[in-house]
Amino acid sequence: MRRLSVILVVISLCGFVYGQRTHGLELKLYGGRIIPHRLGMDALAQPSVAGEINYYFSTRSDDFYDVKYNFPRHGFGINYNYIGNHAVLGSALAAYSFMDFSLFDRSWFGIGLRVNAGLAYLTRRYDEVANPENIAVSTPICFYFNLSVNAVFHLPSGFDIRLSPGFLHYSNGAMQKPNLGLNDVFVSLALSKDIAQRDFTKVRRDYTEGLSPHEAWVFGTCVSSDEYSVGYNGRGGGFICSTVAVGYCYQYGRIGKVGASFDMIYNENLKYYFDERKNVLVQQYENFGDVVMYGMSVGHQLVYRRFELVSYVGFYVYNKVKKNDWLYTRIGGRYYVTNFMFVNLTLKAIGFKAQYIECGLGFSCRKWKKA
Repeated sequence: MRRLSVILVVISLCGFVYGQRTHGLELKLYGGRIIPHRLGMDALAQPSVAGEINYYFSTRSDDFYDVKYNFPRHGFGINYNYIGNHAVLGSALAAYSFMDFSLFDRSWFGIGLRVNAGLAYLTRRYDEVANPENIAVSTPICFYFNLSVNAVFHLPSGFDIRLSPGFLHYSNGAMQKPNLGLNDVFVSLALSKDIAQRDFTKVRRDYTEGLSPHEAWVFGTCVSSDEYSVGYNGRGGGFICSTVAVGYCYQYGRIGKVGASFDMIYNENLKYYFDERKNVLVQQYENFGDVVMYGMSVGHQLVYRRFELVSYVGFYVYNKVKKNDWLYTRIGGRYYVTNFMFVNLTLKAIGFKAQYIECGLGFSCRKWKKA
């Protein structure tokens, strides 16, 4: 009886993670410049100044993902960006979450990689009459993405100084034209300090534990975008785009999957073409079947607990409308709400040109491993 009790106690403790969670604050200042990445954007290439405040936490435990990713910092923050040529571009206020990965760390110096993703509000946007020069942004709400490399200096006082070259991007994902987007190359200087440290005890069980490495999945999306424009003037969006994908992936380890999918892609914008002679949009197709495309893609999914970073590349096996376009990409995230249902948020693009955001739900099918 005593042995059985010990076994039950050990089993009950297997899912618990013991460690310490550190909480901290960070203040950061930016200096950068808008980069003209498309024709007609030279006038928008101006300096920018930004600042942000971040809250972060990091857990040091024996949990697999904490150890494998070298105890990454998670956090939330707010960024204010005063963009040059202020009368045209205005300023941007972004709210986001971030992850800070440590690539190399010693007692006084470290190197890291940080990824921020969220939403931004831009105070100035394109208007045919009031603001025709701002061909970069046509909606007040945009997606915000920030990638930087950190050189970290650990001071004896407990403060950290971070010097970070990086790149940030504002875009509405082609929901409405014009959407050339804003790219900002910057260098930032940050001061951070841990403000609290607490014992951390929590049940953390890898949801894939006990599941087969073979996974079949399907997801569907439904959004709108604005593919064509007359000059810089879009049509206001509202044209349905959708992807239905059926796929298979194999989890080769706890942090990675490789897979393939068959994609059915519908883009209502393709019913039209732009007549340059008459300077108008002309409807060319009427039926759903005329513009639907089929493709096959392969890719990788980087796993961090229930979140997966998705990167796929595909080619069209049937593309009646745009025969010269044969390659597409899918990059973004996937979060498993339950063991068998996930939220998909990826960007479908041709090269660096965004087509639409694949936002929707998906379902996964995996067998339980035999005991």
